[in-house]
Amino acid sequence: MATNMASSSPPGSRDRLSELPDFLLGDVLSYLPNKEAGRAAALSRRWRHVFGSVVTVSVAEHDGARSGDWTTFYYEAKERKSCSWALLDSVWSALLCRRRCARDHVPLRSFRVAMDRCHWWDRCHVDQWLSYVLRYSSQELHLDLRFRLGRICEHGNGDEYYDERRRRDGWYELPTKLFSFTAVRSLCLGYCGLNLPAVIRLPFLGTLRLTGIEQDSESSIRRLIASCPRLVDLTLEANSNLGKVSVLDRRLRRFALRCCHNMSTVDIDASELRSIDYRGTVPTQSLLSLHGLPEAIPSCTVDFCKVLPEEAEKDRIKMFLEKISGAKRLHLHYRCLPASSFEGLPSFHNLTRLALQGPLQSPAVVRVILEQVPNLEILSFFMEFSVVVEGLTVYDESSFAVPCLENRVKEINMVHYEGDALQRTMAWLLLQNALVLERVCVVLAKGPFPLQEALTREIQSWVVAANAEQIFF
Repeated sequence: MATNMASSSPPGSRDRLSELPDFLLGDVLSYLPNKEAGRAAALSRRWRHVFGSVVTVSVAEHDGARSGDWTTFYYEAKERKSCSWALLDSVWSALLCRRRCARDHVPLRSFRVAMDRCHWWDRCHVDQWLSYVLRYSSQELHLDLRFRLGRICEHGNGDEYYDERRRRDGWYELPTKLFSFTAVRSLCLGYCGLNLPAVIRLPFLGTLRLTGIEQDSESSIRRLIASCPRLVDLTLEANSNLGKVSVLDRRLRRFALRCCHNMSTVDIDASELRSIDYRGTVPTQSLLSLHGLPEAIPSCTVDFCKVLPEEAEKDRIKMFLEKISGAKRLHLHYRCLPASSFEGLPSFHNLTRLALQGPLQSPAVVRVILEQVPNLEILSFFMEFSVVVEGLTVYDESSFAVPCLENRVKEINMVHYEGDALQRTMAWLLLQNALVLERVCVVLAKGPFPLQEALTREIQSWVVAANAEQIFF
């Protein structure tokens, strides 16, 4: 009888997931945010102590989380406490729960904290966190520490006190022993003092990101970079003290330079470079020296945060784009670029994926760009906001008969599609001429369901390619 009942039980009745050892379940929960991982650990008795095997601690505030909190937590409070009390409690709960559940210190593999502002009250907590992490980490440690959130660039925010507030708010002095901890594999630091020791020992560091390191001298930042013999991924953001960078003794695979407006010279060995990311003012010809750059660059991202209305600026834009004309994938932010800057663009013969981000200017500008990418296969538009156009030119579909669009483009993506006059014209021209299209994906802007349904039917009626897959969100 018992044998028959056992044989008749469905084969999937066993909880195979719970039969896994704790360290594997801990790895699974490590992919969740800490709060969700804690909730999952409360599902059953078997999972009660699994959170102790989680190898990742990640807690972050959002930008502006502490705005206006001083009145509540300081001036009007009987018991003054940190404005970041929720973040402090979350990190301490995660660390103490790991100790309580596992009855031992399970090595940490990743530790990430992002604070909207770091007040001097909070620094003693951060000191204790880092002391714990460095003491009980595994042989591979990834650190991401950011002590201020918000814009990294002053261009376009209209705040005359931006620089003063950026230097005053959100600052922390890192412990010296951090830069002698050989287990660190990736180090991402934002708005903190480096406090470098006499000897830096980071032999296995592969990823380094420095954001808003303004209290340290240029020589300190350059010494840190030079002390990472296995560095392959370097990101420099909003470091106003940095004027020159040279990485010729290591072969970077990814390099990002964002809003370092005082930078004058960058020399890097680009023989194995896989990705370039540049954001800032239009660079001079001598800014970026890419030694040994291959003919085909896998990926490039370009965002000019400020463009002056001068003829010399347009020439520098063209010279910079010529330098990366071998890119296979290009993400171009063109919100600050005037329409005239697209005249005389270099030809991108290797380009197969193109993403254009910003407000649409005119179909004529897009046509000029498409004429310079003869082998394009995937075209994406990230429409940031709607543009009101007066006297929009009437186009016919034959005026957009670009060879790459008719013979090569297989996929068109449009994100934040609102359906204004310019966006509708652009979508109609593209879909009417994409003869070999295999997939079209449209992410509609938030709005009433009847409007979104009408926009969906309209776009579907424009698709000429019979077998094209149509996806709408």
